[in-house]
Amino acid sequence: MPKDNTPPQVRMDERNHVEEPFLHQLETMPGLHWQVLRLDNYQTPAETQRTEFTQVMMKDDLATSLKKINPWLEDDQVQEVIERINRFEGDNLLQNNELALQLLLKGTAVAENRKTGEKSPNVVIVDFERPENNSYVAVCQFKFAFRELTITFYPDIICFLNGLPVVLIECKSPKAKEPIPEAIDQMMRYCEKRDYQREGNKSLFYFNQFIVATSRQKAKFGTITTTIEKHFYRWTDPYPATIDELINYCNPQRHLFVDEQNNDEDVEPAQRTSPNDQQRLVHGMLKPENLLSIIRSFSVFSADSKGNTIRIVGRYQQFRAVKKIVHQLLNGTNKKERGGIIWHTQGSGKSLTMVFLIREMWLHPKLQSYKIILLTDRTQLDDQIKATASCVGFTINDPNSITKVNAALRATTSEIVSCMIHKFQERELMDAFPELNTSENVLILTDEAHRSQYHYWVLTLTELCQTLQG
Repeated sequence: MPKDNTPPQVRMDERNHVEEPFLHQLETMPGLHWQVLRLDNYQTPAETQRTEFTQVMMKDDLATSLKKINPWLEDDQVQEVIERINRFEGDNLLQNNELALQLLLKGTAVAENRKTGEKSPNVVIVDFERPENNSYVAVCQFKFAFRELTITFYPDIICFLNGLPVVLIECKSPKAKEPIPEAIDQMMRYCEKRDYQREGNKSLFYFNQFIVATSRQKAKFGTITTTIEKHFYRWTDPYPATIDELINYCNPQRHLFVDEQNNDEDVEPAQRTSPNDQQRLVHGMLKPENLLSIIRSFSVFSADSKGNTIRIVGRYQQFRAVKKIVHQLLNGTNKKERGGIIWHTQGSGKSLTMVFLIREMWLHPKLQSYKIILLTDRTQLDDQIKATASCVGFTINDPNSITKVNAALRATTSEIVSCMIHKFQERELMDAFPELNTSENVLILTDEAHRSQYHYWVLTLTELCQTLQG
C-alpha cells in the first residue's frame, strides 16, 4: 500500500470528527438501525466472512438474507445463487455494474422450488417490499486487495446490503486542503477510473449504487461514472423525515431554559445546531427505505452529450417531488388534489423526474393502469424525454399526426404517449370540446408549463380528456 503521508493529527481528526459521527448516526438514529463493524489494520478475512482479502462479499450475510427472503431455498441452492451472483464475465466495470443492478432489481432463478415443484422459480436478492427482511451492515476500514495481493486498501466505510457492497464512503478531515476532491480522487483510484490500470479492485464496485465524499460539514454523492466534484451533489433534504427530526437528533441535550424566578418553562429554547451536510445525506440516502427506493426507482444508465454511458442517481429534489406526486395520486379525492406544479431550475433534471415518477407509479397496483401523456412544446424536449425514457426500457407511443394523437387519447390502454402541443389544433375546437376519454386514470405531464400559451393549451387538453391529474 502506498505510504500515507497525511499528518497524524489530520488522520485523527478525520476518524473522530467525520468517520465516527457517520457510523454513530447509522447505528443510533431512529429509523436507520445499521449494524456497524469497526475494524483495524490487523483484521483477518474471517472478520468479514471472507477467506481472502480479494473477496468483496460478506457471504454469510448474503446466505442468511437469501434464506430469509426465499424460505423455500435449500442450502445447496443458496450456494448456487451466491456463485451466480459472484460470476461476472470480464472486468468491464460499467457493464458489470449494470448487470449487478439488474440482479438486485429482478433476482435470478434456480431449477426448481423443491417444496412446490415450480420450475425456474425466481430468487429475490433484495426484498424491496419488506425492508426489515434485508441485512444492513456498515464496515469501517474494510480491507481489500488487488488480485496479486501487492496492494491493499482500507476504504473508510462500506455499506453492505444483504452482504453486497452497495455504497462506499470516503471521509476526509475538514483540515485537508481540498477534502472533497481528495476523497473523490481516492475512490476513483479504488475503482480504476483515473486511466491507470492495476491500481485498484473494480470488483468492489460491481454492486455499488453510489459513492459519497464527506468532510462532515460538506458531503456529496456521485456514481462510478462521476469523476469530478462538479458532478457530485449534496442531499440536503432527509425527506420523508424533516429537518426538525434531524435537529432533535443533533441536539439531544438541548432543552428549554427554565426561568426559576417565575417558574416558567415556556422560555425560548437554547440555540440548536442545524444538521450538517453529512447528517442530512446519511438520513436521506441511507435510511433503509430510502436506500431501497433509490436503487429501485431512482437509478438509471443513460448516455451523456458525448454518447458515453453514464450511471445516474436521482437528486434529493427529484426524490421528494416523485414521492409527493405519487402520494397525491394515491390519496387525492378529486382532480385538483391529484394534480399540481413541480418547479425545476434549468438543468435540474425534469426529464429524469418524469422517468423516475413513472417507475415509482408502476410499483403501485392502483397506478399501473394509468395512461401517461408526456406533453412538450419543442422537438428538443420531446426527443430528450423519449431518449431518457427509452434508456430504462419504457416503450413510448409517439403518434406522428393529429389523427393518431386523438386515437391514442381515446384508447383505454395503459401506455405512455408522447406528443407535442402543436398537434392540438385550435380550428378543431372552435365549436365544442370533443370528449375523447372519460377515464380517471389519465396523467398528463406537461414540460415547461410556464410558457405563455401553455396555460391555454393545458386547459384545452383538460377538456379533451375530462381530467387533469398532473
